[in-house]
Amino acid sequence: METIFIEHANSKSQLKKNKPCVLALGFFDGVHLGHQKLIQTAKKIAEEKDATLAVMTFYPHPRQIVNKKKAPVKYLTPLHIKQEILRNMGVERLYVIKFDSDFALLSPDEFVNQYILQLGCIHVVTGFDYTYGYKGLGNTETLLQSGKDRFGVTVVNKISYNKEKISSTLIRELVQQGHLEQLPKYLGTYYKVYGIIYRSLLLNDGRQELIVKIDNDVLLPKDDHYQIQFTCNNLFYHGTIEKIIRGDNYSLLIVYIYEDFNLSVGNAVSIKWMKALGEENDILVKKENVFVG
Repeated sequence: METIFIEHANSKSQLKKNKPCVLALGFFDGVHLGHQKLIQTAKKIAEEKDATLAVMTFYPHPRQIVNKKKAPVKYLTPLHIKQEILRNMGVERLYVIKFDSDFALLSPDEFVNQYILQLGCIHVVTGFDYTYGYKGLGNTETLLQSGKDRFGVTVVNKISYNKEKISSTLIRELVQQGHLEQLPKYLGTYYKVYGIIYRSLLLNDGRQELIVKIDNDVLLPKDDHYQIQFTCNNLFYHGTIEKIIRGDNYSLLIVYIYEDFNLSVGNAVSIKWMKALGEENDILVKKENVFVG
């Protein structure tokens, strides 16, 4: 998959027409089941039209620019993880637009003319509630009007579970509340985060205590104890998270692995959150000299 980063100030030199593309539009945080349906729809149309399957997303989250008074956005899928997921779904080209104050001022027509058309897009696929342009004044109706005689538009209907729309907002709420066992119904899999082993200690009872460093822009559940599946060097382990230490620059997870393996400091890991265990599962282990900068 080719990834192309575009800044609005330099967009004229960065945007170029390649092979005609079918373009999926959205932020795609979490790449949940609704997002997957949208991209699968775009993929099918691209195959029918012998066109490139492309996705346009944005970074940072528009909320950070439009409403700077709100707390910084925490992501379900940071950009590098989103890239990996989209690549595995068969996306051939990813456009990452830097969402800044200049880009936020574009009118809906300017967005269509300066981005969609400049990319050689022959068909757009987006969700029923997608908005674009200054203050979100563009929507699926204006997109359909803009596309007349210029590009096709497919609008993917709402994907629901238990009569509730599957959305990144809903999934964030479930993560923050610790309802992790429910997430496969919305994500298609358990919630996963990625980090680096910061400290490692073999305990006398055969367990291994790990401190895992997580980037600060990653959304983490509320403080609790969690059952997890832990992956390192393509090997899977079962364990628990006993504590989450949140800092200004990164967070630390206190992890216990129940297999007797000596995992090394600096190794990249992934953590799949299975379910909350609650305070009754507390393991009292003394923590010393744990510092978050």
